[in-house]
Parts: sequence; structure tokens; C-alpha cells
Amino acid sequence: MSYGDKWMALLFSDGKKWNLDGPDGNVKYCHDLRREPRKFFSSQSGGGSVMVWAAFGFNGQVSLAFLDGRQNSPKYIETLENHLMPFAEKIGG
Repeated sequence: MSYGDKWMALLFSDGKKWNLDGPDGNVKYCHDLRREPRKFFSSQSGGGSVMVWAAFGFNGQVSLAFLDGRQNSPKYIETLENHLMPFAEKIGG
């Protein structure tokens, strides 16, 4: 789509953190009260987590980025500079 002489691009981006030793926060589950609860896994020192970020738009997608550490403002700016800006330049914007 165009707006006068300029091309407009719409990009969507998001990040997601997965805990490797199970979900965090409030978890609900149900089990048969007539049976003993089963334990599926155990973690001695925490299973860690992985954080990923990606973006896509009409003209393509950014490769999945695996992020290190907690994402504060400077780290998020670094993520955008390293992953989103090359993509935006490639599609002309």
C-alpha cells in the first residue's frame, strides 16, 4: 500500500520467555482425588529459561532472536538495532 510517494510498512514484534522447569505464576490443575498425586519432574537448582524475540510484516519476517538475560530498555534497544533495523532497511524503510 502506498500513501502518496511513500510506502508504509506495518511490523509486528513480540518477545516470549519460557521457563525450562515448568510454568511460573499461578498454575491450576486438577487430579483424581482417589489417587496419589504424581510428580513428573524435579529440578535441583532451577531449570533456567529462554527468551526469544521475533517480528514480521507484509514483506517478510525477522529471524528468531534468542536473547540473553533480563530485557531492560537498553537491551531491548540493542535487540531492535541488531534484528529489526536490518530487516527494516532491507524492505526499504
